[in-house]
Amino acid sequence: MPTKLQHVVGKRFDAAAATYDKHSAIQWSVARRLLWELEKGPAPHRILEIGCGTGLLTEQLRERFPRAQVHALDISPAMIAVARQRWRGAARVRWHVGDVRRYRPAGHFDLIVSNCALHWATPLTPVFRRLARWLTPGGQLYAALMLRGTLAELHAARRRVAPQKPPLHTLPSFAAVSAAARHTGFVSLTARRHKAVKSSPSARALLLLLHEQGLTGGPVAGSGRPLTRGELQRLVTDYEKNYPAPRGGVRATFRVAFLCAQKR
Repeated sequence: MPTKLQHVVGKRFDAAAATYDKHSAIQWSVARRLLWELEKGPAPHRILEIGCGTGLLTEQLRERFPRAQVHALDISPAMIAVARQRWRGAARVRWHVGDVRRYRPAGHFDLIVSNCALHWATPLTPVFRRLARWLTPGGQLYAALMLRGTLAELHAARRRVAPQKPPLHTLPSFAAVSAAARHTGFVSLTARRHKAVKSSPSARALLLLLHEQGLTGGPVAGSGRPLTRGELQRLVTDYEKNYPAPRGGVRATFRVAFLCAQKR
């Protein structure tokens, strides 16, 4: 059974399934970089995508590797339903609802890909150990994970406005991600950090964007006790005062780890 954390994450993404694509520009920009990294590897026969969401990267994998069978896994049934509908009848794609920590694949994979998803699957070390077992000898893992420091501005504003309501969980550090992969059966490990600063028209617009991605009220953003209307207004005021974007609006920082690893 999923942990409480995984249950909350799944529910948040279920609620955002209909609006996720419209507001997932940062995830898609990370996915493009991940696809660029994939150009360096050999063509796989069987691919597992972890955290496929609504299937945008899934379709890119299908096009990039036209002879490969793609197995796409996500914890959110609603996200999988959107993906199935979008790519209805797509050959060589199999959709699976499940938690990566409980999933039992039939057979091994030449390539495992994950975009902006594995940071939810804590603790990371046993997850990477499972991924190593699922790969064929010489098989590769390409993954992008959000890191601690993502949305640092929002977290700082929240601490000032509602210090009694800290988030329940934090994103992993770059050191933790690198160590988890290095100690679980992978060789030729390459880990890189990337920082992106995006702007939004206002703090309210940023909060709406995050809400429609399923990221507000979740375990990294929420404390289990929602902000009151007054706290939310003070959060917006604080954010706009302290984190203006150079050309207007407000800024938000995203920190990402890119991993490329090969099984022994």
